[in-house]
Amino acid sequence: MNVNDRLHIQRLRRAIESSRSRLEPFRARHRYGIKQMVGENYGDHGADKDTRVNMIELASNVYERQLIARPPQVLCFTKDPKWLQSGKKLEVVLNEKLKELNVHTQLQRCVKAALFSMGICKVGTRVAGTIIESGYEIDRVEPYIRNILLDDWVHDMTARHMEEVGFMGHRYRIPVELARENPDFVKSVRENLKSDEEYAYNEDGDSRIHTLIQGQSSHEEYEPKVELWEVWMPRQQQLVTLGPNTDDPPLRVVDWVGPEKGPFHVLSFNEVDGQTLPLAPAMLWSGLHDQINGMWRKLERQAQRQKVVGVARGEDSEDAEAIRQTADGEIVGVTNPDAIQEKRFGGVDNNTFAFLLQSKDMFSWLAGNLDLLGGLGASSGTLGQDQQLMASSSRRINHMQDQVMSFTKNVITDLGFYLWDDPIETYPVSFNLPGVDDWVTELTPEEREIHPYYFHEVDIQPYSMTFQSPSERLSSVNQVMMNVLLPAMPMLQEQGLALNLREYLRIFSKYADLPELNNLITNSERALQPLGPQPTDPAAEEGGGGPDGRTESPSVTRRINERVSRPGATRQGAEQSLIQTLMGGNPQSSEGDAMARHYGG
Repeated sequence: MNVNDRLHIQRLRRAIESSRSRLEPFRARHRYGIKQMVGENYGDHGADKDTRVNMIELASNVYERQLIARPPQVLCFTKDPKWLQSGKKLEVVLNEKLKELNVHTQLQRCVKAALFSMGICKVGTRVAGTIIESGYEIDRVEPYIRNILLDDWVHDMTARHMEEVGFMGHRYRIPVELARENPDFVKSVRENLKSDEEYAYNEDGDSRIHTLIQGQSSHEEYEPKVELWEVWMPRQQQLVTLGPNTDDPPLRVVDWVGPEKGPFHVLSFNEVDGQTLPLAPAMLWSGLHDQINGMWRKLERQAQRQKVVGVARGEDSEDAEAIRQTADGEIVGVTNPDAIQEKRFGGVDNNTFAFLLQSKDMFSWLAGNLDLLGGLGASSGTLGQDQQLMASSSRRINHMQDQVMSFTKNVITDLGFYLWDDPIETYPVSFNLPGVDDWVTELTPEEREIHPYYFHEVDIQPYSMTFQSPSERLSSVNQVMMNVLLPAMPMLQEQGLALNLREYLRIFSKYADLPELNNLITNSERALQPLGPQPTDPAAEEGGGGPDGRTESPSVTRRINERVSRPGATRQGAEQSLIQTLMGGNPQSSEGDAMARHYGG
């Protein structure tokens, strides 16, 4: 394809239009999943029906915390030892840039999107001002990382895998004035650009994702804007910018100068053979989510219809009225004491309620045991069994974490390429070395020109992005202390090393939320000082104890520990017992007792 040929550009536009049309069902499912996640109370255009039991929000929240709860930390490995110092500098610069550019937020958005369809990330450069170099004004560029919505995305839907696509790109809106003044755009084309309103619908009539808040009607923008498309052509290694007018030539066609795989990275969790679109987790969750909320709404209607009324025969109407008007505790004389009988109407159906509980359990199972992954409650009667279940449930999470790690590594590797390839930027570097002052140096353009960027390999620190509770951190510290450091004490002493117990106590008090522990260790001179007048025992001073001068020995006590096996209750076990009861079964006494206990015993 010759992107400078008018007929070829028209063919590209038709291919984009066709692929956008094929993406419409996936955009619709993505938007439906987001609407279910936010529920009916999110603005005026959230879920169409009540979502009292929001299983999709619960599952997506649990998975997001498991996959990318914290910002990633980068490690740089150098293939040639003589460039080791430059690699360490690059590692420091990258970690600083990750904070400065707020990369964690963009990665979180990609992971969230991948739970509903697929996550798309763009890595590129943008002008961030100008500098004066040798009397010349030069544009200063900086890298950026941006999440792309599926709503604004297109790729070649005729391909069988993402590696085979002939094009991929996204639309974006910029002020029309900036587009007309952009010197990188073809002058004859950019001068004809006109502002357009941001439509509420896509080309195929499906609602755009931003209408959840903005609604379906058009709205006034602060600045007049125009919608453009930026398309990456992998085989041609070119980037094409298209305007809204289908008869116009491209605004810009540039040869790609950047990472070989282009500016876009795609995250998916469950690829489908021969398809470019994955089977996202929320696509599996939505059926049971709808079923659970449908049954809950039905049970809610049944509960609201429930009523208890008194009925009486016609001849007993006077007695019934007298009984009705009698206050609590009073006595009234009637001919027929049984004039009124209570009748109950409506109420929650036991079978439906049991089916609801079973469906909720099925959703947790389908989502990989949400109770255990999210820390929502014990899933077994003992801690050891819970740990075994967690290890089994983590296999699915570990696979997804590996995919997120690989995606993050590719994104940050491209970010490092742009930092390394900058011909004018000098990055300050500060090393924190134990026992010495901070070592401040620089990563200069001259140092980066000596050897290529790909002499270094960027990796992500293991577990840097996963959530760890304070109790988990404390458990890890205790295991290292008990299993490694204390047994190695003789070896440490031979090497002139010692354990810092004060620091260990500080860490323990921090993670256990017990600041009082810091006061348990003090300087030895202060510890030896008496805190106040010390009482004395006159009998002890005189050398006597009792009346006969002998010292009485303290009484001897004895403690007996008795181990009682009392299995704890789990949410699943309690609900299964409740289901059995609702269905007319007769659970065992131990199962009934377990329902009354707190989950976990």
